[in-house]
Amino acid sequence: MTTATDNCDPAPVVTYSDATVGGQCPQEYTITRTWTATDACGNGTNCTQVITVEDTTPPVITDCPISVTIECDESILPLNTGLASATDNCDPAPVVTYSDATVAGGCPQEYSITRTWTATDACGNSSTCSQSVIVEDTTVPTITLCPPNTTIECDESTDPANTGLASATDNCDPAPIVTYSDATVAGGCPQEYTITRTWTATDACGNGTNCTQVITVDDSTPPTITTCA
Repeated sequence: MTTATDNCDPAPVVTYSDATVGGQCPQEYTITRTWTATDACGNGTNCTQVITVEDTTPPVITDCPISVTIECDESILPLNTGLASATDNCDPAPVVTYSDATVAGGCPQEYSITRTWTATDACGNSSTCSQSVIVEDTTVPTITLCPPNTTIECDESTDPANTGLASATDNCDPAPIVTYSDATVAGGCPQEYTITRTWTATDACGNGTNCTQVITVDDSTPPTITTCA
């Protein structure tokens, strides 16, 4: 406040008027305040005060999303992994953005994201926080077709092209690898035996699942007499 004295008036009136000039951002400006002291006879004098209004306080991030672990087929977008929010002392709506730094994991479908959230007010003041998003692949492939058990004649091929092929899909790997292994048990004669074929579908992260097919090799065809004497 400005105060004044006068040689005759014991209580001169003090008033002021402001002239405002905008600054570099909406929350910053300069006021030139002119104070005037006037006595009862209309004699007046004034002085000038400059008031600089600035915004140097960064926003406060009121909600920084917690670190999360998600499956590789889930969305990494903030709507799924969490959104940050912020308040500011002067700006009613600070802008919240994010940037990601990604590090590869142990297999193509696994990786980790360091997500940096930044809240910025209209005057360029900002604050940050970090969130970790870990993407993993723990889901095994699905065998969509396991060949049915079958019985073949001993002169037929036991290769999958003849006895049936397995197929599989995976939630993240577009081409899981399908392999098989055979365990053979002898039958009642040299030409007869049983194969237990285990089909295994494995994705790029090493998750695997299997199914079993039984192939029975039979000899039920009698010999053909090519020459009868």
